[in-house]
Amino acid sequence: MKDTNLILSVAPLPPTFSGTPQQMFAALVRRSKIVSPSGINFIYIGDTEPTSNVGPWLRGTKWYVFDDSIKRYVPLDITDSEKTWYHIGATAPTSDEPPLWLRTTKDATEADPSRGDAVGWYFWDGSAWEPYLSIVLSGPTVNRPVSPVTFTQYYDTDIACLIWFERAQWRTVSGVPGDVKAVMFETLVDALEHNPGWQVVGESNQALRGRIIMQATKDSGGANPITVGSGLAQREAFETFGETDGVKIDASSTVPYPPQLALWHLVKE
Repeated sequence: MKDTNLILSVAPLPPTFSGTPQQMFAALVRRSKIVSPSGINFIYIGDTEPTSNVGPWLRGTKWYVFDDSIKRYVPLDITDSEKTWYHIGATAPTSDEPPLWLRTTKDATEADPSRGDAVGWYFWDGSAWEPYLSIVLSGPTVNRPVSPVTFTQYYDTDIACLIWFERAQWRTVSGVPGDVKAVMFETLVDALEHNPGWQVVGESNQALRGRIIMQATKDSGGANPITVGSGLAQREAFETFGETDGVKIDASSTVPYPPQLALWHLVKE
């Protein structure tokens, strides 16, 4: 028994009491109460672990209880009271309760509690686990997230384009660095506004501007040439040419000079 410092106080029976022993016992119980001469607190609050069992211990925001087997305090185990919010692991859950699963690349074991990398969320549709595809944020350009984390996605409704925050700036999700494409905009400003993360070809090299783009057949510097057809010149990557070449076409030519259309050429940064 643990000494609680409590005392039992019983009020006296009235002088006129008359009854059986059982009735006298009942009357005494009704007149009894447990009191403490100095107040009582069954919860210990403090930063220092008590050396004996003084009841539940509240340390900051954490609860501990006394373990009689090791004679010291241990964290309160509320496993039986805690709700399982979702499954987690590489193997598909055998239970659909709860109907939410965070799939990872490996299952945790007692020897290795790690779970690998997160793959994605799945939900139980009544018959199978289906991947959960979230809807990205969307809105006009002015509503793009102000302080986005890397790879935050956003559908910009002003330019009708899915973009993400990558390498410290907004860029289109489509395309990889070095991709080149032709776009139809009347001004370069509009072309770049609708293609965040792209620059006009020749942005930092004026010699590349205004040229017809041809296929390279060897590395810049001349290494690793690939075979070309008879009569075709091999061109190095980024080689510029044609400054002095003229086009001689007359009505009898079997190879007419094709009509041309000038479009903005952009390259993904």
